[in-house]
Amino acid sequence: MTPKVYIGEKIPSPEEVVKAFSQPNAGAVVVFEGRPRNDKGIIALHYEVYDDMALREMERIREKVLSQTGVLEVCLYHRKGKVRVGETSFLVVVFSRHRKEGFEACSLAVDLVKERVPIWKREVYKDRLGDWILGV
Repeated sequence: MTPKVYIGEKIPSPEEVVKAFSQPNAGAVVVFEGRPRNDKGIIALHYEVYDDMALREMERIREKVLSQTGVLEVCLYHRKGKVRVGETSFLVVVFSRHRKEGFEACSLAVDLVKERVPIWKREVYKDRLGDWILGV
């Protein structure tokens, strides 16, 4: 069974989430995939997570986005550990009746996770490690 909120070393694909939570009233499905990019020679990002607190906060964010925007469903996933350039590290899938509310809900969810969830990332270069940064 695919959870609606999850943090781990492997997260579902957008297709798996859409299939698991398909909503007959949804006229729109908005997907955001965050990925490490090759800036300044970065080959990967390493994510550390305070699991219990992070999951609780992601659940609160999910509930807030649902109640504030009126969308049908919000699913939040974040990887931990090493994530290579081009791999998905953060996934948000929103089911909504209309595209506008779906895009707004997705954007709100992404911003709130970045602001509130205790996830730290560290840039990984071919020959060294960068500093730890709070936020995703």
